[in-house]
Amino acid sequence: MRSPRLCLLFASLLACAACSTAGAVPADLSALLAEAPPDVPARLWLDGDRIVGAAVAVGPGEVPADARRTAEAVQPRGERVFQGREWGPRGEGYRIDVHYAGDAGPEHSRSLLVTADGRVLERSHTVPIPDVPQHVLASAMQIAARIDEARIVSGPEHEEYWSVQVHDRSGRVWVVEVTLDGRIVRSLRRTPARVDG
Repeated sequence: MRSPRLCLLFASLLACAACSTAGAVPADLSALLAEAPPDVPARLWLDGDRIVGAAVAVGPGEVPADARRTAEAVQPRGERVFQGREWGPRGEGYRIDVHYAGDAGPEHSRSLLVTADGRVLERSHTVPIPDVPQHVLASAMQIAARIDEARIVSGPEHEEYWSVQVHDRSGRVWVVEVTLDGRIVRSLRRTPARVDG
């Protein structure tokens, strides 16, 4: 009998039910988690007691060629810090996160959700805090006062909203989604979790 594998999951607990229209999470999610690389945390998004989105890491050769080509065009160079299959509100695709250390400019990160055939579903990139509009920061700070990072999120065609990570004095972390004009859409509590399966 095989012993249970341990996976560290970053679960985002939704503060509202806006994701109830999310794409279907695969029925074999537990099998995918069991086969995932052991050193890369999976990501789960919860709405109440339902999993409404998931991203599970995959190995280097498991991203299809068309998706890889798009990622290399949108995110040239940089250190790949996550790559995996994702299911959620935007559909199914491959999530690829890249970090740039700052050798050729300021330190920043980019994230891309791309379909197997190379269509961009979502992309985002961090923006230095001084360059983020003040009305966006003020809105995010209604949830918690300390700002960790801010990123602008685009869909397939244009910029849609800001995603601002904040934390409070006790270290609790939220991701606050803010419209371009400064209204809070929702806040998600981010917390590490351990799952035995």
